[in-house]
Amino acid sequence: MAQQLQQGLGEKVWSALELEWLPAYHDWRSAHLWMGQHYEVPVALCVLYVIVIFGGKRLMRDRPAFDLQQPLFFWNVFLATFSAVGALCTVPHIYTTVKERGFTEDMCTTTSEMANPWVYLFCLSKIPELLDTVFIVLRKKPLIFLHYYHHVMTLLYCWNAWAIHIPNGGWFASMNLIIHTLMYSYYAACAIGVRFSNRTRLSITSLQILQMILGVSIVLHNLVVCNTHPENYIFGLVMYASYMVLFTKLFIDSYVFRRPARDVKSAKERAERVKDEQEQDHTAADSSRIRKRPTTVKKAN
Repeated sequence: MAQQLQQGLGEKVWSALELEWLPAYHDWRSAHLWMGQHYEVPVALCVLYVIVIFGGKRLMRDRPAFDLQQPLFFWNVFLATFSAVGALCTVPHIYTTVKERGFTEDMCTTTSEMANPWVYLFCLSKIPELLDTVFIVLRKKPLIFLHYYHHVMTLLYCWNAWAIHIPNGGWFASMNLIIHTLMYSYYAACAIGVRFSNRTRLSITSLQILQMILGVSIVLHNLVVCNTHPENYIFGLVMYASYMVLFTKLFIDSYVFRRPARDVKSAKERAERVKDEQEQDHTAADSSRIRKRPTTVKKAN
């Protein structure tokens, strides 16, 4: 599959997409050695991230929201493009390895992960993706637990995954890159005012839940078949299972039990109407008491 893409796009274009020039500037194949010795980096980044977002929420509490329409649009376009190119350059190598050597061989070795730097870059991309939350805070949008929990856990997991070279990282990267291509494209369109149907949002959330189900399945496969990194696999199982629960809850809250906007509006109108009627009743009762109040005449001495 990779060879077919190379023939279709041209050798120079495919070489550029596969980042064959990168080793001349950065030895990405041995970067795991440095990462394995510096776990304080992702931990410090996560602590700083939590301080910034919750400190930012406090600072923005009495301030007007920033618009940030153009920066948000370009940021999402950048992430969508990165994800699309990354998916294009990771999926073919997984397909080729599975086709030539079998599914278990690909799941239990790092052949496809080391074919090019894109899985490595995917792991590092979890650092700049933290800026997603900064946009939420500055625009004073709702910040749910799933959002920042997901960012922290994924950054810690991906750093460890590359540091120890887990063999199924290519699958995780490919799934996430495909979903992010759709998700960030959607966010970019929303940033410039494009409005989508409820079905579109439902589909994206459904794909995210499917990703978590596949993630749990892959981790369980490696725990049973090739348990080379049990600590990381257990970490991954907890991470994907918790994501699956949280995304399912988000789906249920957003699309199952959530009332349509017209129902919410009519409920508010009924509540306001009842409140007005109660106020009118109180006013009428007060007026009646005033009219019925006896008049006292002070006698002169």
